Amino acid sequence: MQNIKWKEDWQTIRSLHGRKRLDHIWTYYKIPIILVLIVVYMAAYIGYRQATRKEDVLYLALVNVSAGQDLTEDLTTGFLEQQGLSSEKQQVYFYNGLLLSEDADPQYAYASRMKIMGALAADQLDVVLMDQEARDAFVQEEYLADLRTLDPSLTREEGLDESGLWMDVSSSPLLEAAGFSDRVYLGVIRESPNPDRAAAFIHYLMS
Repeated sequence: MQNIKWKEDWQTIRSLHGRKRLDHIWTYYKIPIILVLIVVYMAAYIGYRQATRKEDVLYLALVNVSAGQDLTEDLTTGFLEQQGLSSEKQQVYFYNGLLLSEDADPQYAYASRMKIMGALAADQLDVVLMDQEARDAFVQEEYLADLRTLDPSLTREEGLDESGLWMDVSSSPLLEAAGFSDRVYLGVIRESPNPDRAAAFIHYLMS
């Protein structure tokens, strides 16, 4: 019976022409057509996302300090170029504008804390540039790795604290050019997913 119905409908479609044929097809087959279009769209979208997706080679956060466009370019694209990486295929994932300050808006500070906690839980945080208040908070929460174990050569860097947990990077040429009025400190997360790249970033920043 089903085959007979399909044959009859096909004969009907063949007997129609132009607008009437299109109207008939749309009237009786619009749901299958819509479903097929949705499947095609989803397949194309997933394929596009996979083709254009960039590899995160480093996760960098600025806490209680912010970067303008020039510094952002230096910290992200500049680092990729220095490492011989392609900005079309790789990226430095950049968290900017995070605040952990008692003087900040409570809701914004809470949102920043949740973003940091989420990044830590997802293993998506390597290097943190921060002010003294944020530095002390990260040390108190025991989030920071000993930089001396990350790369022994970092023991020769000026600004490294005796604990090894943070480094004063205010003398970095990139940061000096940005004109920060307060000291800027660097720490690397203990569970950093990219420790070698984090060490390379420190050398890049201080060179």
